[in-house]
Amino acid sequence: MDALYSFLERNSYYVVLIITLIIWLGLFLYMLSVDKKLKKIEKEHEV
Repeated sequence: MDALYSFLERNSYYVVLIITLIIWLGLFLYMLSVDKKLKKIEKEHEV
């Protein structure tokens, strides 16, 4: 466990970067799914 703590202390910028990238990826995937649902609803109302 000490090795993990020392790794996180030395590479804290990378940990923050990875967490930020994961959050942005999640938001991007969420927006894609909302876009698909909206396109489906728009097609249903077109007809």
